[in-house]
Amino acid sequence: MKRSTMKNSLIFLSLSLLLLTFVYTSLSTTVTHLEAAQNISQISKPLATESFNLTEEMEVGLEIEARSTGASWAREGAEAAALLISVDGVYQQDLLLWAGDELFPYRVMLGHLNRGKHTVSVTLNESRSAAEARRAEVKSLRPLPFAPARGAGSVDEDQLALAHSPFLYARANTIDRFTDIPLLMYYEILREAGSDLIVRYTAIFTNEDGGTQTAALMARWGRATDIEWVYQIRLRHRKIIEETYQGVEHKTKNFTGQRTAGSHPLLAVASDNNNFSDLACSSVRFAPLPVRARLETATRESVMDMYPQTYRVMTEELLREKRISETPTDINTIADPREYLYIEATSEQEGATLAFDVKVAGQPQTFASDMGEPRLRIDRSGYFRTAARLPRNVSPAAVETITARCAASSKPAGERRCKHLKVVRALMLDQNYVPRTLPLQTQPESSLAAGETKVFRLARP
Repeated sequence: MKRSTMKNSLIFLSLSLLLLTFVYTSLSTTVTHLEAAQNISQISKPLATESFNLTEEMEVGLEIEARSTGASWAREGAEAAALLISVDGVYQQDLLLWAGDELFPYRVMLGHLNRGKHTVSVTLNESRSAAEARRAEVKSLRPLPFAPARGAGSVDEDQLALAHSPFLYARANTIDRFTDIPLLMYYEILREAGSDLIVRYTAIFTNEDGGTQTAALMARWGRATDIEWVYQIRLRHRKIIEETYQGVEHKTKNFTGQRTAGSHPLLAVASDNNNFSDLACSSVRFAPLPVRARLETATRESVMDMYPQTYRVMTEELLREKRISETPTDINTIADPREYLYIEATSEQEGATLAFDVKVAGQPQTFASDMGEPRLRIDRSGYFRTAARLPRNVSPAAVETITARCAASSKPAGERRCKHLKVVRALMLDQNYVPRTLPLQTQPESSLAAGETKVFRLARP
């Protein structure tokens, strides 16, 4: 047997075993959830309880302002406290307080609730908490009712999106390991083929244990989180005609799984690079409340900019996993993410790739996003983000120019150009991981042939 064939077979068997493990545990996990529903009061006294009345049935979210006392996602054994959320005494979902000792407003989706009085409770789950993070403070619980649209035949697109947002079972080999957790979820509303309406859900994970190496993530995507589309529905004349999700090995599959809390699909993270399965479950599940993202003229990474804590917890997980070094020496390590210039641009690649060189005042050399490696250049079209490592303690004011460099790709092509090129934003993270935009001089879009460059200058007062 050829080595490549054997390797592919082993990968297939490994993925199959993971899925079989998920499926095998599904029944026992369901029983566990039922037992949790019956015995939820026996875990410990709730940290907080809130009752509310609904005048009609509707989708409901929940904001939990909480902190994990003394916890840090960067410190092994003290990563986070785990909370268990129940509705009317029934287990609903789990929440890891990944922001640590900082009070943070976590938002989750409770799902469809009937008219009348409801009680939501949040309890510390000591057995799922890190050994040195078994304390939590809940400052407030705030139910978020989403009243249905009014008027005969009216359809609220955001209501529709909220009503079908997925609940995610944690990947089995991440439970109690505080790795690769979903931080955020967002949805896009798109239109195709005339009357078709598409709602697509995407999750942002802290990182990925498998897949793209860390330095390559920064060069090709401008972040070390993992951003994966999860689930998608297609509507025609207000009726759902198709439901799909991103299966293992990035294969698009039809959703035929179970639902919970109304019309919310249940999906499990089923691979080390955070792809999904509708056949499985685990003992932990999450349901981030999705936010709407309008990405027609922006990148997926721009969603993170609205939540700076995502950059911090991304960095903390990399630190804990020893993927950050003052002197990175391999493709799996990077410098502190606050030492990079992040470049957001748009271009249409035809048989070509893009990279960027950054000039810093007082430095004789430039700093390349691709680090001199052709495979780390951008070969996809549309809006994208990349990052170039700068020397330590470089201030944003020291960045002088960004030079786009178009190069031929290895793929066969007639014409090799980077068309409609435009640098949209340049930003750096401050010491608190807040993205700070650097001012760019206004320039029209350009078209470069392979081998050509274009200089973009920073605006100065």
